[in-house]
Amino acid sequence: MSLPLLPERTCGGCVECCRVIPLDLPELAKPTGELCGYCVDGAGCSVHAIRPQTCRVWFCLWRAVELSDDWRPDRSGVIVRPDGVENGVITLYVLRRSDFLTGMDFFVTVAGWIAEGIEVALSVPGPVGTYPARAIVTDWLRPAIEDGDPEDFLARVLASLDRLEQHDFQPDGITARYAVA
Repeated sequence: MSLPLLPERTCGGCVECCRVIPLDLPELAKPTGELCGYCVDGAGCSVHAIRPQTCRVWFCLWRAVELSDDWRPDRSGVIVRPDGVENGVITLYVLRRSDFLTGMDFFVTVAGWIAEGIEVALSVPGPVGTYPARAIVTDWLRPAIEDGDPEDFLARVLASLDRLEQHDFQPDGITARYAVA
């Protein structure tokens, strides 16, 4: 599924997807969590004009959904992943714990999604070369949301992240290969 992008939104210096997304294509392979060899950190793709199709069509939901600029992944530490949206699931891939997670914008937005019947999953990265851990946490977060309690909500989010970080991360089996021409 491809969502239309918001015309005023650009990635700017954010390159988080170039780091976390695994690729295993004939012309480009990179393990999960490794910054692509063609990416200039903070600037973007050095082979942008000839980048693979996968890189051309993958965008985080910050590019497609009305979220504040604070949600941009390099600022928030959270990638709102598009995979699963067509099935009513939004995955919040927490790259790093940041003050953003403690903010009202995060609480209100996630509460709104859950109120609309959208399932919410949390995900965390593992070591480079391993798949992330992910769990749907809607029912776990719902009591704090229904009580309008951002402190309990944050405690539940952090407890979920703690648990996910204890996951037995599985290797992705990808060996880096750079041959885009």
